[in-house]
Amino acid sequence: MKREELTSQLRAPYDPKRGCGVAKTPEKGYENIWFVVPPPPPRTPPAKLPLKALAKAAEILARQTEFSAMGGVDKLIAYYFVRREAVESSRIEGTWSTIDHVLTPAELQGGGASPDAGQSVRGYAHALETHLARAAREKERVFTLKTILGIHREIVAKDPSFRGEAGVLRAPNRIGGIVQIGGSFRREESTYNPAPPRFVASSLKSALDWMSDEDLAQRGDAGVNGFTLPVRLAVAHAHFEAVHPFSDGNGRVGRALWPLQMACAGRMPLYLSGFVEAYRGDYNRALQSAQKRLSYGELVEFVCEALRRSDAESSASRAAIEGLPARWRARARFRGSSTALRALELLQRMPIVTIAVLADELRVTKEAARVAVEQLVERGVVRNRGRAGRTQLFAAEELISLLSRPFGSDAEAALEKGRALQLGLARG
Repeated sequence: MKREELTSQLRAPYDPKRGCGVAKTPEKGYENIWFVVPPPPPRTPPAKLPLKALAKAAEILARQTEFSAMGGVDKLIAYYFVRREAVESSRIEGTWSTIDHVLTPAELQGGGASPDAGQSVRGYAHALETHLARAAREKERVFTLKTILGIHREIVAKDPSFRGEAGVLRAPNRIGGIVQIGGSFRREESTYNPAPPRFVASSLKSALDWMSDEDLAQRGDAGVNGFTLPVRLAVAHAHFEAVHPFSDGNGRVGRALWPLQMACAGRMPLYLSGFVEAYRGDYNRALQSAQKRLSYGELVEFVCEALRRSDAESSASRAAIEGLPARWRARARFRGSSTALRALELLQRMPIVTIAVLADELRVTKEAARVAVEQLVERGVVRNRGRAGRTQLFAAEELISLLSRPFGSDAEAALEKGRALQLGLARG
């Protein structure tokens, strides 16, 4: 990291009175490297903000469904979007999994002691769901150290690539205590050096005190102090990532805080990791501008665009998911009370099933479920995926393809891709 890239406030040696600056650490091999102790998040609105983008983002956030008004379809959509977010956010950090891993029936999921990527992503989804419900109830009070440690623990504890202590902050003389971001193998060529270990706890506390300030959030939402929700999303993210409180998993935890901040406002959140993954270079530049120069405008604009594009993405996905049962019914005639017809609604919320799962969910015999599955395979609604252990898996590939598609790609094309896969095997 080049010290001259930092704004003068950060370039100066750390001063307790200012609460920020550069500092060195005594750990062996790092004695001559500067690390950044970030200031607390600002209490006055940043200058030069993109006002038109902020107005559009505020409009988008205001039209999201209120938590208290969520119906059955809203809850189904939320279930899928949480899992897609878990996959996309984990993939950014190199934890490779697929939407299949988080949609496969529970009895077929790996639950052993050995970590695997699927368990890590399921842990991410579970953490999001748990804390989203808390955020809707507790508002900004949800942002405590206990919450942050719990999210980190659930996300990384089963990640096979994680090396360190899950749910434990970086600290002096601890493995993984020192973190550098980007650059080459030479320590001097990093992109950014987050807070040295001895400053992690205090720097994180400053960020969490700001995030948990209900008065600041309420005044921002009322248009009084300039800290509207998109601005808070950008500022909080910049400071959390500047602290980088854990040895690994910081990006996933930081992105998990975005939907929690939105949930505090009482509405269903939008999920931004797909946009971050698709425009990672822009994200990194905007984040560095906020962290190195304390200039937040570029990151605020990035967040606003992420909200706009993610809203369009979620609207397209929602329309496609809602339309699937009718799409399936149009392919063939089903008897009005048949198990196969009843299974269409089930497949909309559970796209990977077994005969046993189908029988249990629809409260029919396994023989009736088997006959229904055969009909669904013949009519190109599900595909026989073969065995997982001793159990045969059947998948509604259109829905899987829709949820797996790259960010911004066409929803209809994804449905057709899944349909082609189903038809190819159904005819073979």
